[in-house]
Amino acid sequence: MTMNHKGDDVWKIVQFPPKPNRYLLQVVGVLIILVSIIKAWAQIITLVPNTSLLLGWFIDTGFLAISTILIFRLSRWYLSLFRRDKSRIANNLSYMVSALKLYDEELFETVNSQGEPTREKRIVRTIRILYKELDKKVIVRVMRDGDRFNDQATTLGATIEGALGLEIETTNQTVSFVEYTLLKEKDKRINLNSTVSSVTDSDEIKISGNISYELHKVAHSLIVGGTGSGKSFFILGKIISYLSLTPQADLRIIDPKKADLSLLRFVNGFENKVATEASQICRILRETVELMEQRYATYFNDVSAFGKTYRDFNLPVVIVIFDEFAAFMHSVDKKLSKECLDYVFSIIMKGRQAGVMMEVLMQRPSADDLPTNIRSQMGFKAGLGNMDSIGYNMIFDTNNVDYKTVTEKGGGYIQIDGVHTSPVYFETPMIEKGYDFIGEIKRLMGNGEKQTVNHSE
Repeated sequence: MTMNHKGDDVWKIVQFPPKPNRYLLQVVGVLIILVSIIKAWAQIITLVPNTSLLLGWFIDTGFLAISTILIFRLSRWYLSLFRRDKSRIANNLSYMVSALKLYDEELFETVNSQGEPTREKRIVRTIRILYKELDKKVIVRVMRDGDRFNDQATTLGATIEGALGLEIETTNQTVSFVEYTLLKEKDKRINLNSTVSSVTDSDEIKISGNISYELHKVAHSLIVGGTGSGKSFFILGKIISYLSLTPQADLRIIDPKKADLSLLRFVNGFENKVATEASQICRILRETVELMEQRYATYFNDVSAFGKTYRDFNLPVVIVIFDEFAAFMHSVDKKLSKECLDYVFSIIMKGRQAGVMMEVLMQRPSADDLPTNIRSQMGFKAGLGNMDSIGYNMIFDTNNVDYKTVTEKGGGYIQIDGVHTSPVYFETPMIEKGYDFIGEIKRLMGNGEKQTVNHSE
């Protein structure tokens, strides 16, 4: 169900039990308006001399037209007073409270209309729910007040989705409340060609219809996905996006398994920027650290550079894409592994301001393969395909998310600093069958014609 109402960014309380209907009062009010207009017009008629039949007809017609407009306008205004505090969201959440009996009742001694003593149930306590309606989202906050509803607040996600007909984007749990953010419109999978903003000097990267980020604000990425998860297409799509930026990104590719990414070494401009052997990998990492230090020495060496980043000097972002990171770390001796890890750590900790970033790809997350002090600095984290709770926790450092089964290739969960407070489901950009990645990369590097899509089966 789509909600098009524009939000007002104000927290509202869900009332339970809801206020009783006041239909009688509404009808009486409308009748009073009607009678008042008729009596007022009757007084006006007595002041107008009836000199001719034609004039009388005009007066009667005018009375009918003006009365109709006044009655409609005044009645609409009057009835709006009763609807001001009503909302489909509030009504549906109130019904949910009733259906799930999220309230407590107690018996009270009272006297009936015949003066006889009797006992009646009264609601004395109810779960507290607040909501806020924004332009594209609805936020429902279930309070945790230390009563019997405290634990139930964490389990209402699916019920709230059903009650409102909206899909939960994120769930944020605190000591005081559980906050559910729901999308008014379901996130849409976009085409690869839509992943880069057309705005000049923008480094916005679009992931889906609702998810995007500015590259200079989100340093370093971690992408995890097993075979068949869509991880390879996702990173190839990101390469297209990076090469489409202005100024064009300076990419360095590390592919120790010599898979698809390694083939970029045959593209002009990538000859010395693709590494597959241990010595080459170590060289690329060392040269990238040296470039980073050179940028700091050249552009950030006095007080005039305070608060600036590489974008203020029109420098291209440098991105090291390290595929099969864990496999490489296990395949080399400890000395070389430590040297490479030290370079990676240096880039992760210092690279953002200078525009030097890492993109680490792994098949499965492990604290042994990617230390916590590195993983925690990743601003962009994505897990593709299905994983167990331990795997998700290793990527996102949280277990407070109800992860759903991923059935779509390219589907998974994502969390971006400054965009999400917890992981959300997403689907990677759609890539048409027959898309010529190498041809498009050649074109973007300036040594090929624009690629075409082959739609044949």
